[in-house]
Amino acid sequence: MSVGRRRFRIIKEIAEGGFGKVYLAEQISSDGFSRIVAIKLLHAKWSSHDEVVMRTRDEARLLGLIRHQHIVKVEDLTSIDGKCAIVMEYLEGVDLKWMISFLKERDQVFPRAALFDIILAASSALDAAYNGTPLQGGDPLRVIHRDIKPSNIFVTIAGGVKVLDFGTARANFAEREAKTQALAFGSQGYMAPERMLGEEDTPAADIFSLGITLYELLALESFGRIPPRPNKFAKKIDERVASFPLSGPKEWNDQVRDTLRLMLAYEPGKRATASQLVEIMEILAQDSADMGLRRFCRTLVSEAKTELPVFDTGDPLNGRVVNEDASSSFARSSASSTPAPVAQAPLSAPPMSAGLASPPSMKGPPVKTVKPAVSSASGPTGGRGTPQSTSAPMESGGGGMGIGVAVVGLMVLVGGGLGILLLAGSLLGGYHLWGTSGETPVPSPEPVVEPAPPVPESGGRVVSADRREGVPTAKVVLKYSDPAGGTIVISGGEGFKAEWDGKAPFEVGPLGDGRYSTSISPAGGKKIRGKSFTVNGKKKGCEFTFGVADKSWTGGCK
Repeated sequence: MSVGRRRFRIIKEIAEGGFGKVYLAEQISSDGFSRIVAIKLLHAKWSSHDEVVMRTRDEARLLGLIRHQHIVKVEDLTSIDGKCAIVMEYLEGVDLKWMISFLKERDQVFPRAALFDIILAASSALDAAYNGTPLQGGDPLRVIHRDIKPSNIFVTIAGGVKVLDFGTARANFAEREAKTQALAFGSQGYMAPERMLGEEDTPAADIFSLGITLYELLALESFGRIPPRPNKFAKKIDERVASFPLSGPKEWNDQVRDTLRLMLAYEPGKRATASQLVEIMEILAQDSADMGLRRFCRTLVSEAKTELPVFDTGDPLNGRVVNEDASSSFARSSASSTPAPVAQAPLSAPPMSAGLASPPSMKGPPVKTVKPAVSSASGPTGGRGTPQSTSAPMESGGGGMGIGVAVVGLMVLVGGGLGILLLAGSLLGGYHLWGTSGETPVPSPEPVVEPAPPVPESGGRVVSADRREGVPTAKVVLKYSDPAGGTIVISGGEGFKAEWDGKAPFEVGPLGDGRYSTSISPAGGKKIRGKSFTVNGKKKGCEFTFGVADKSWTGGCK
């Protein structure tokens, strides 16, 4: 076996997911130069899985193209012992999810000046990822993160802020290998309503997720379920924005609440842009009369880091020196088994998942040893081994590509039967191998990839099928009152999604029992969201008609 360019002394494991581990390591070059890095190493059983390896490389290449002070850096893409390895910068600190728990346990508020500086940094990162031109030249990458939440924003004891986990990102770059495209990504508790309803991904969805994050930092509590329907959505936003305490001049308090409303607007076009938020947050931080970011990190972040549980599974690599393989061993694969294309070209592939334990209770003395069977998927964070439950990435669509692997699906019903496919975790985003907060997924050994059925003459098609088993079904026909048609997106069941132009009756076929939500764009009219119809699978057939004038579905099953 040829000797690679570098050696890595594995100091300790930091985190583990179902598809790999993260290690703190010393990189030793042939000329004697050494430095501390974090290494994400794919488990051996996945190293021969073409789709997994391709998407691992894709994400690493994407992060390699982005150089921004508030985005975690990927230093290299390589292979160790025949396994895919990503060399990343090592960060010492905690993520905001842990910070919220730490402050809440001590009955302290999140210092406002530090808080707004952190949101400013995250906004700057999102703006750079979407609009910034790579230093290598070329067009902007148009990166949409799609999983912004407290656990994916990291603060260091040195005063740095890093956006992590681009494993579910959508981006445009020529070097991508994986072409499979599928459903959608995100974490349910942070997802913009338009993404729940299956609409196109835009940067505004990241702003919404950042707004939920801002609320949770201010309130030190979860925002809770996000209703996708306009009336319930507006009521909950109003309640939450008015609920958390603020101390300071009334004018400043009003500015904070107005900013939250601006970030959490129901219509994507009404939200602030990332670049606008940079300006807004700078003003709010300057007007906050409390602890700034540097002091916050030097004191409270340092204290929070000391309370992190020790991650220890007795990994045999600990303390060993491993060789990097010859560079040719990780060249672009000419995979023999190309995954079948999915449904619709603009859609993106879901990521891989790993089942992770929930965060330990902050009550009582901190736990100092954690030995989970499948444990925390955080990454090169200064000893950060906080066990966490995985995120629930989902996807809606839109151009570009999703950096992830369609390996696992967990189905839940939200919002009165709105079916959402939760595809958990990212493979290589930031310091999280496979996400952080949400429902724990059930790993599956093979990618779920289904070809799309042919487009029927009715102008409608099923993009992805309902994956529920044993559910009674009924034949369903949909009609639309306006002969001019429109754009109708139907979602429900477990991953079911269909698209229809409304110009002729749509014989959808057998649909499983349950409620189906729709997003409707009439010809020349304003988009109508949150309208649904209910299928009774015990009946022979169902017929529903959408009336554009009264904005509702009529009909039923018999």
